[in-house]
Amino acid sequence: MVYHDDYDAKFKIWAENPKVVACPKPENLPEIKARRFDSYEEYNTWKSELILQIARRGGIKWKR
Repeated sequence: MVYHDDYDAKFKIWAENPKVVACPKPENLPEIKARRFDSYEEYNTWKSELILQIARRGGIKWKR
């Protein structure tokens, strides 16, 4: 089947030929609990500390 001048053609092709791909799961990831922040500064500080913690552990390892 050939699609001409159809901007949604890729979606039709994907819908006709679905392909399920397993998403890799992260290992070595610190526990992240739900929390609220009072400001962007507080959030950015927490995020920076989390990134440093992940870097000290050697990064994130992925398993399939």
